[in-house]
Amino acid sequence: MKFRPSGFDIEWRGVFENSEVNALHAECFEHGISASNWWLRANHFSLGWVCVREARTLVGFVNVAWDGEAHAFILDTMVPPAFQRRGIARALMVEAVDRAERAGCEWVHVDFEPHLQSFYFDACGFKPTHAGLIALR
Repeated sequence: MKFRPSGFDIEWRGVFENSEVNALHAECFEHGISASNWWLRANHFSLGWVCVREARTLVGFVNVAWDGEAHAFILDTMVPPAFQRRGIARALMVEAVDRAERAGCEWVHVDFEPHLQSFYFDACGFKPTHAGLIALR
């Protein structure tokens, strides 16, 4: 059975406004609000995305990019501080992993900052792996 925190609506490939995802991204990643076209980008490059709402307010979002076959990639997991520690991020991951599995993916990849290790490994079941990164900026 899927993990569903009470009081929240979870939707795969839910409709969202660019402005609300831009505001959420700015709050969660601590930068100014941009004018990114999330809707176009997600529809063009992603397997899907998960929206979590309380009433009509977007309080959680994650993008699930993929290679079109075996690999899915978790990007931009967002839950604002006022809504953290309520199971929303875990619900995002459960839905994202489930949908990647249903699409036939063999792997779901995620990278994260060290302070999030316990969340991804302990709460979500990801396993440590070797990976490489080249910082371009």
